[in-house]
Amino acid sequence: MIDYLSSFAVKMIVEKGRSISSVSKNLRVSQPSLGRWIKDSSEPEDSTAKRLLELEAENRKLKKELQNANDTVEILKKSVAIFINPQK
Repeated sequence: MIDYLSSFAVKMIVEKGRSISSVSKNLRVSQPSLGRWIKDSSEPEDSTAKRLLELEAENRKLKKELQNANDTVEILKKSVAIFINPQK
């Protein structure tokens, strides 16, 4: 019963755009419970999906770091070129 109720309540809020307070009043469920159900439904249930999300976040972070390093290398190359061939 609770699984059906929680999935119905989450669907009303997430998919139908109803407010938590209105769903709470209509279903006679506390707002903190609804918030917890929404949070639980948005989190991956299995460890593989959770690990995939972690790896994707780490991949984004590493791509940013790599881009910063590449930008630094380009700036250093240009500055070395300026010092080797100074403009007169």
